[in-house]
Amino acid sequence: MNNTQIQLNHAKATLQGTLVQLDYLQELVNGTAMNERKWLKISQQIHNIKLNSIGAADELASVQIIPLIGETV
Repeated sequence: MNNTQIQLNHAKATLQGTLVQLDYLQELVNGTAMNERKWLKISQQIHNIKLNSIGAADELASVQIIPLIGETV
């Protein structure tokens, strides 16, 4: 496995970890006493970060590493 593939796998794992942390953060927010307006703003930001992370993970999953001439994969 070349360095590029290792970096790609690391990025994928990092994004998966971010999604798990966001789920936990949403659980904490749901259990915190605050007014509905604040709760909605925080929940919307968590949702937006999740969508961005999922989109980035999907992009990474579609990447195909094309070796340079003379390089082995």
